[in-house]
Amino acid sequence: MSYLEKEVKEEDVLVKAIDEEFGHKILFLGLAQTGKSSIIRVVFEGMNPQETNTIQPTIRFTRKVLDFSGLTLNVYDVGGQISYLEEAYVALRESIFSQVKVLFFIIDSANFGEYELAKNYFLRAMKNIEDHSKTAKVIILAHKIDLIPEEKREETVQTLKEFFYIDKLKDIILKGSSIFDESIFEVITFGME
Repeated sequence: MSYLEKEVKEEDVLVKAIDEEFGHKILFLGLAQTGKSSIIRVVFEGMNPQETNTIQPTIRFTRKVLDFSGLTLNVYDVGGQISYLEEAYVALRESIFSQVKVLFFIIDSANFGEYELAKNYFLRAMKNIEDHSKTAKVIILAHKIDLIPEEKREETVQTLKEFFYIDKLKDIILKGSSIFDESIFEVITFGME
């Protein structure tokens, strides 16, 4: 066995040990007030969606070990204020983006004015995922889709797919979601498969 083969096998053992001890690492990223913490509270902690308006903004990042359908998850919620995103993307890049199983990048689908900034941070996230977690599944949530008139929702999701170059990015999925219906549970469950 070559040194390289031994190193790769030892790395696989380490990754498996981390997964068994701490669970699958799930990363929630997006700009401020896109609904990241609300999604975590509703889906993983059973909070009533109507109560999420009392959630305080995430400072820097939080990490919680949670159970989801029998899986142990290590859930990271990165604060969406620019200073926290910059810290996560630069100074904490390796610890935030290493060992990620699923990246959920959250966009406020009703906040058209922030699409460009969200796209910039999404592309930077993709670079960090490529550098530190090549096998991570990436899902973009066009969140708060319930704030879009029903007849415009499909068009909004399609516009976001085009704007974020989803057809040019390999294995990236973009789906509409809301904490006020089953769509959020469907997309999170899909991400865990």
